[in-house]
Amino acid sequence: MGSTDFVYIAETTKSFQEAVIAVRRAAESAKWGILGDYDFSEILAAKGFPQSEQVKSLDICAPAHANRFMSAERLTALCMPCSVLIFTDKGKTKIAAMRPGAVLPQIFLEAASKIGEQAKQIDEEVESIIDQAARG
Repeated sequence: MGSTDFVYIAETTKSFQEAVIAVRRAAESAKWGILGDYDFSEILAAKGFPQSEQVKSLDICAPAHANRFMSAERLTALCMPCSVLIFTDKGKTKIAAMRPGAVLPQIFLEAASKIGEQAKQIDEEVESIIDQAARG
């Protein structure tokens, strides 16, 4: 399997800051909560490692989905919340996220068998949030 099997990426014509705001709005409109954010380019620059590109991660979560996975197997919480990465790459703004429905079954086979197709629903919702945010 390649990284595209596990990662969903969309390019947008929005600026970096516009994309960050758009992801926040899209997640909230989909009833996903935003639990935190990390500006990696700022954090690394403060530690003496200036970055030529911008990178920010927003941690999003849908409590009902998280509860399903944790009820199936507590250790799935190691993969929560879902991180959405907003970043620039050679002047282009991109939005990316891991596909929980593809990643979690690889790590937590028993939980995946209990959850079934619901894992794909999470992927679809995360991809929808990214697509909505990326639209110009």
